[in-house]
Amino acid sequence: MGKGGGGGGPPAQQTVTQTNLPEYAKPYFENIMQRAQAESYRPYQAYGGQRIAGFTPAQQATQAETAGLRSPQQLSDASNIAAQSALQASQAGQQFAPGQFSTIMAQGPQLMQYQMGPAMGVSSQQVNAPTMAASQTGFSPQLERFQMTAPERFSSTAAQQYMSPYVQNVVDVQKREAIRDAQKAQLAQNLGAARQGTYGGARQLLATTERERALGTQLGDIQARGLQAAYEQAGTQFERDRAAQMAAQQANLQAALGVQQLGTQTGLQTALANLDKSQQAAVQNQAAQLQTQGLTSEQALRAALANQQAGLTVGQQNLQALLGTQQLGAQQNLQAQLANQQQMLEAQRMAEQSRQFRGTLGLQGLQQSIAGAQALGQLGTAQQQANLQRIQAQAAAGAEQRAYQQQLADQAYADFMRQRDYPMEQLGYYSNLLRGIPVGLGSTQTTYAQPPSLASQAAGLGLAGLGLYNLGRG
Repeated sequence: MGKGGGGGGPPAQQTVTQTNLPEYAKPYFENIMQRAQAESYRPYQAYGGQRIAGFTPAQQATQAETAGLRSPQQLSDASNIAAQSALQASQAGQQFAPGQFSTIMAQGPQLMQYQMGPAMGVSSQQVNAPTMAASQTGFSPQLERFQMTAPERFSSTAAQQYMSPYVQNVVDVQKREAIRDAQKAQLAQNLGAARQGTYGGARQLLATTERERALGTQLGDIQARGLQAAYEQAGTQFERDRAAQMAAQQANLQAALGVQQLGTQTGLQTALANLDKSQQAAVQNQAAQLQTQGLTSEQALRAALANQQAGLTVGQQNLQALLGTQQLGAQQNLQAQLANQQQMLEAQRMAEQSRQFRGTLGLQGLQQSIAGAQALGQLGTAQQQANLQRIQAQAAAGAEQRAYQQQLADQAYADFMRQRDYPMEQLGYYSNLLRGIPVGLGSTQTTYAQPPSLASQAAGLGLAGLGLYNLGRG
């Protein structure tokens, strides 16, 4: 018994179990160990077949067709037609300007100042002439203060009204082109990463994130530039319309002022004519009073006065006839001028309506062109979708063929593995049979001794290792 550092404590209980292998089983266990050793020395046998099925001709054809796929020509044609139509519509709106109306001014009549000749002189006795109040006219024209309305201000509502309704279509086309370019770049990066073996790595993730951020910034810039250009064009068109409205208001204001001035002049002439008639009536009344007052005068004086009165009456009648004829001619001349003025304005209005109708027809034709461009773009999109669906169907058929080839390769590899490992499987089966053989009962003995020291335990481990080494060499 070795000495250790156990001290003088009480002896510990140890249980020793010994197992004896039956003699008839030893050859079998030795045989299985020899066979296992021989199998462990056998060199590695590589599989000579193809484990990964390559791309089928159908897949290669669809890949080549997908790589050569381009945007349809209809989309480019539709974009060109829409751009040309929008440019022509903008130019037509810029070239159109409302017509300026003009009118002839009504001229006042050239009136003659008709006067009566003096009455023949009469000598008579002193009489008291009655006083006659001067006639007055109550003409007071009601003048209106014509004013122009304030011009309309450019607001967000006006901007939406004047902005082109097709600007968003152009911006969407630019966005789709930017997205398509980004997708192509992403596909090229994915293929490059797959060839380098870094597909799905952190570097590819950072590059993809940066590309998506740049794409978002580019799309935002495209949207902002398109809306800014549409807003500026709307402001320009609004300024043109506002200038045309102000010019029309100025023309209408001048026409209203002219009509008011003409009406005032006509009213004033009428009031003056009435004033003259009133004055004549007053004179006649005064003459009648004087005639009544002079009835007591001598017959000669009455005769002279009668002759004088007859001369005055004839002169007054002649004067009234001349004034009536002059007034009728002036009224007819004024009515003719007003009729000519109205006819000229109506002719100008009809010409302006015809010009505006022609411009409207041109804009409708441009709208039809834009609608045709949209239909052409939709046909191009439908054609591209049909090509993609056909390529997907061909790719699916090629994938089925490759899956079948891959299944054949997997089955061949599985057969190779079973054939290669067949001796090991048989050896395992043999070992399982031997594990079921009962061994000797052996004996169990219980002793009491001091626990081994650390040196004794290390020596025991060394002996056990040496025994395992010798067993392996045998």
